[in-house]
Amino acid sequence: MSSSSSYKQFAHLRIPLEEIVSGTTNFSNANLIRESAFGKAYKGHLFRSEQQIDIVAERLDRKHGYGDVEFWKEISMLSSLKHENLVSIIGFCEEKDEKIIIYKDKVNGSLDKLLRDPTLTWMRRLQICVGVAHALSYIHYDKRRDFSVIHRDIRSSKILLNDHWEAKLSGFELSISQKAARRNRLCLINVRGMRGYCDPTYVKSGSVTHKSDMYYFGVLLFEVLFGKNAVMVNEVNRLLAPLAISHYEGGRLDDMIDPVLWKQMDPQSFKIFSEIAYYCLKKQRSQRPNIDQIVMKLEKALESQQKHENPAYSTVEGIASKTLKGKNVEHLRIPLSDIVSATKNFSKTYLIGSGTYGDVYKAELDHFDDKYFLPLQEKQKSELPKKRSIVAIKRILVREDKQGEQGFLAEIEMLSSCKHPNIVSLLGFCEEGPHMILVYEHAANGSLDNYLEGSGKLANLSWMQRIKICIDIARGLHYLHTKIEDERRIIHRDIKSGNILLGENWVAKIADFGLSKFHPKSQQRNTLYTEHIAGTKVYLDPEYDNTGKLKNETDIYSFGVVLFEVLSGRFANDLIYTKEDSNGFAPVARRRFNEGTIKEIVDPRLLEETHESVFTLNKGPDQDSLDAFSKIAYQCVAENQAGRPTAEVIIKKLEEALSFQENIKDNLKLSLEGLISITENFSSKNEIGKGGFGKVYKGEVAYADGRNTIAAKRLDKSLGQGEYEFLMELEILFEYKHENIIGLVGYCNEMDENIIVYEYASRGSLDKHLSNNGLTWRKRLEICIDIASGLDFLHGGAVTQEVVIHRDIKSYNILLNDDWKAKIADFGVSLISPINKDMDYVITNPCGTIGYIDPLYLKSGFLTRGSDIYSLGVVLFEILCGRLVCEIINGKLQILTNLFKRHYQEGNLDEMVFEGIKKQAVPKSLTTFQAIAYQCLHDESKNRPTTSEVLLQLKRALEFQEDYEIWAPKLPNDYEQTFKMSNFPEIHSIEKKKNLYDMLCKGILLQEGKMLFSLGDNGERNGMISARKFLYKRRSGSHKWRSVPESRFDKVAKMLDLSNLNIQVKIKPQFLSPGVNYGVYLVFKFCESRKSVTNRMYVNLKYKMGRETLHTYFATRREDGWMMIEMHRFLNHEKDDDFEFLLESFSRCYCESHDIYIQGIEFRAIDNVKHEEIKKLKEVQQLSIKSDLNMEHVQQFSTNFEKEIDRFEDYDEGEKLFSLNKVILKKKHYVISAKEAVYKSTDVKLFNVLPSTHSRFQNAIELLRQQVFRIKCKIESQRLSPDTEYTCYLVFKLSEKCYGLHCPVIVRDLLQQRKNKEKGIIYFRSPSPCNVNDTDRVPKEREDGWMEVNVWKFNSSNEIRDDCAYINLKLISYKGTMSGLIISSLEFRPL
Repeated sequence: MSSSSSYKQFAHLRIPLEEIVSGTTNFSNANLIRESAFGKAYKGHLFRSEQQIDIVAERLDRKHGYGDVEFWKEISMLSSLKHENLVSIIGFCEEKDEKIIIYKDKVNGSLDKLLRDPTLTWMRRLQICVGVAHALSYIHYDKRRDFSVIHRDIRSSKILLNDHWEAKLSGFELSISQKAARRNRLCLINVRGMRGYCDPTYVKSGSVTHKSDMYYFGVLLFEVLFGKNAVMVNEVNRLLAPLAISHYEGGRLDDMIDPVLWKQMDPQSFKIFSEIAYYCLKKQRSQRPNIDQIVMKLEKALESQQKHENPAYSTVEGIASKTLKGKNVEHLRIPLSDIVSATKNFSKTYLIGSGTYGDVYKAELDHFDDKYFLPLQEKQKSELPKKRSIVAIKRILVREDKQGEQGFLAEIEMLSSCKHPNIVSLLGFCEEGPHMILVYEHAANGSLDNYLEGSGKLANLSWMQRIKICIDIARGLHYLHTKIEDERRIIHRDIKSGNILLGENWVAKIADFGLSKFHPKSQQRNTLYTEHIAGTKVYLDPEYDNTGKLKNETDIYSFGVVLFEVLSGRFANDLIYTKEDSNGFAPVARRRFNEGTIKEIVDPRLLEETHESVFTLNKGPDQDSLDAFSKIAYQCVAENQAGRPTAEVIIKKLEEALSFQENIKDNLKLSLEGLISITENFSSKNEIGKGGFGKVYKGEVAYADGRNTIAAKRLDKSLGQGEYEFLMELEILFEYKHENIIGLVGYCNEMDENIIVYEYASRGSLDKHLSNNGLTWRKRLEICIDIASGLDFLHGGAVTQEVVIHRDIKSYNILLNDDWKAKIADFGVSLISPINKDMDYVITNPCGTIGYIDPLYLKSGFLTRGSDIYSLGVVLFEILCGRLVCEIINGKLQILTNLFKRHYQEGNLDEMVFEGIKKQAVPKSLTTFQAIAYQCLHDESKNRPTTSEVLLQLKRALEFQEDYEIWAPKLPNDYEQTFKMSNFPEIHSIEKKKNLYDMLCKGILLQEGKMLFSLGDNGERNGMISARKFLYKRRSGSHKWRSVPESRFDKVAKMLDLSNLNIQVKIKPQFLSPGVNYGVYLVFKFCESRKSVTNRMYVNLKYKMGRETLHTYFATRREDGWMMIEMHRFLNHEKDDDFEFLLESFSRCYCESHDIYIQGIEFRAIDNVKHEEIKKLKEVQQLSIKSDLNMEHVQQFSTNFEKEIDRFEDYDEGEKLFSLNKVILKKKHYVISAKEAVYKSTDVKLFNVLPSTHSRFQNAIELLRQQVFRIKCKIESQRLSPDTEYTCYLVFKLSEKCYGLHCPVIVRDLLQQRKNKEKGIIYFRSPSPCNVNDTDRVPKEREDGWMEVNVWKFNSSNEIRDDCAYINLKLISYKGTMSGLIISSLEFRPL
């Protein structure tokens, strides 16, 4: 296909060469307006829609090194960027080896040709620079776009001027774009650009940011100021930038300025302009201003020049603090009707905040446009320049104390005299009737206090952003405190996080001047004395609060509190701080700083933050940055005003903190010495690979828990790759982590060495295994899926990440670990791309490996995700055929891609399939794989599949293979016959084996829908017989047939009387697995939803099996929402046995009167161990108990326990026993008599006392007829071993007259009931296996003839209160009384 087919999205821009030749008079020299590295530019005209338009035709000249890539880059960029200060592209021509780009406009020429032109006045120069700044602001970030552009080639020859002297930025052939969210990150790219303009940091590091454009722009500003080019050919000091820096620093700039131009300049305009130009050339990029700051400064310089040239224009004077009448603020007045209309009569829809003094609304409104500096008094109100924008409207409440009115007047007075990027702008006001309304610029990101405490928003603000916000606040304060010339200084008096607004790009602006104070013009001293103390308590300067001394330092104290809020992420009045000190955060912060524990108050979210540098694993703020920030914050909150710094000092210190953070230390960096050691000086015996980057060595790293193998790739610059590739790979491996991307361990860049250290892939690269017979087809499919998964992640599978195009996918770059997990490696030539839905390509110089590189990309320079897909397709064919795509045949290099494709097209690709897998591969798997591999190699990128589509087909191929290898063996031998008996008799022949297996696991209906056959987890056969096969012996009205969506059968039985079921079940289990233990379960559910149904519920089903009457007590909730209750267990034999049950009743007491649905009887395989565990009760440990010690012996246990280990003390009238247990590591053992343990009611007799035989105590107790009894006692902590798990056993017998206590008994811990509502279940008689859950506790017989059951467990340390362990248990019988239960004691034994 032709390369031009990639560009059809630009087809509407094509212009015939004939028209351009005619419009430029055959490129006449008379029409030549500039010559650049791209080529020559000619002015001319074209006819469009029967109208003649002025054009500029730029003709590519390849002799300077520019070509197709730069040509299409310019077209691509300008077709997606539209701004009044950018050149507008009309079209292009690509005919007869000509490549021409056509721009729209009548041009006076390029700026470089007019630098010395006297018609280019200082005012025009300023306007041109402002225009270029606006263009840069637009390309760097515009919220309507999701990508950002770095120009990389700003210079005077790229600035075209139209007949109105308006600047038009051109020359985007070297520009790069990146996602808007990434605009503050480094971008690695090969160095390009014109000498004299290029950012020296970019030249040195190979990384650019938007601050690189600021350097170019700084050079341009000095070109405009001096009227000289950046490179002065005939002068000793040829480069303008270093010359300008030295003259600025020496105060000699006027030496380089044309005298005629110098005379035109307003001094303030010159000062602002030269200062911003100088700061643009700062060596450290972090010290350069951003473009928004530059725009504001240049507009201020322009404003100053306009006032200088038009003395009639002057800044509006501040209004009196009492009234607005007669003051020159009419241009700010906005009719109430406009505001009412904009807010829909102050609708709540527009309300964005409320406070003590009023409400704030957000709306779109027309207001005075203050960027036009006109002599206002000469203009009628209707002629005033207007602007429509989103604004914040503050509607002030009328208050009895008049503070609202005072604040309203003060805001207008203060803000009408302030103009600074870090002070909120007053756009207008309204004073009509009782209405007092202020209109401000809208802060898009709200106020700083919205990002404190638990709002979660602060997570969006990195440590670097926080510092920048604080710098902005400090700059605003510095402006207020040091206003120049005859302007009065302002003390804000209420600096707090709620009064800091955050605009676009997080620029901070000080707001709310209602309490602010002017220094009177006549007052020279720095201190004001006020009778009324104003401000917010926890921010309030203590010296001002005590003395009334109001100074700049009052604001500094408040700002210090804000600094600590930003650091901690909490409000100054947070309870954490006010509990510690009633004055709030400041005194707490001072104390923490002095104690050296300031890091304890750092926002924990910051401690998880990684630095924006791609080469560090450090988390949280850099320590030097944190120290510098906290130190200046501490100084700000000094108790005495004299000890606080000025705003100017604060700015300097915060900028230092920012610089530390921007140049954060790197924890990924490894020492060269260490790498030399572990690789044995890069010994050849440790060499495990080599490539275009260099050689790779294996090494052993020692860790505390063992040794780990790593791989160190050492750059060899003689092979063509260099520092750019080194940095690019580091950036991608650091940011893009995935199980199928090789893991980064670290890097080294010492002594001209560039080394990347990776996780070790023990099996090496894929190319070495292509012809490995042991690499099965299934394993090859899994490797392919791994590669596609990694590539899908890089291509945007991670939504939060940008697209990475690898550009060199090949089998050499696929590494394999021990378990054959594939990992994509070698990202040196990869590209982090701004690809999005609107621009799905990048224009760049082709790179990659022959045989794997996308031919379309190689020819055109248009790089897409599809380029990687092509390379992936080549690797897929290599894996299929067991050979590399490039082979030496008859002494010549042969590329097999076309051979792969031809064999596929001819239908005989099987001839090329690797012999080692031919017999393994299932035909469906093979054809699915071949088809997707072939699609990957499609000539047109748009017709290639995406990574997700490739993944889908590869997984299908693996499913077909696994169907044969894994799922077919899992199916029963007779699965075909089983399916033939189902409702879908032919499905077995068309469905995949996995689907059939899944269907059988879920269950299929047999026997005309009256039996559900299914497979268990281990392949055992299960069956459920429908309730339709039961016999209902009562009258017809006892049950009804209902359809229930949750049932597997079409009908279920609705039973209307739970107390009299009378259902006869006679069934013969079929299709069950022989030799397997089965449980027989009744499957049912309540018709009405119950408020609280736990997973296990007492229902007490009474039934007969043969002549024996049985009870099963607990039903269990299943995953499908039904309940099941076990009725019987049996071992299945080859022959089928009949089972007969008569279902009699459920407990009406516990089931209430709810009707139930019965689905059927299920035969389900059970665990054999579980089936046997109840049959044999474990023997209980026998404890030798001696009771012949006195108290002295007990007291000696702690010091002489080995001698007394088996001695016991009988004390407290024989009701308690204490011992040390030899068996369990000499832990203490405690016994309490039943008389001591069982709770005695004062009103009711609960038990009789009986003499006890064969017991440790003389007496036991026998409970009387009651359903409930309690155990309530306490144990002194010294009687228990510390930090020990104890089990509490109830020692008991059943009297000969006891015929009850068959049912389970509930045990509730009354002390823990709120924490844990789960109740324990115990039995006093051994239950049938059907009635025992894993957590139930059953009785065990002791050697002394008594029984015991576990009723409680506790930890001796956790349960201690007031030096005692308290026990308060409530035991409740589900049915019947406790009569006949004889209790001997309560024993506490360590586990």
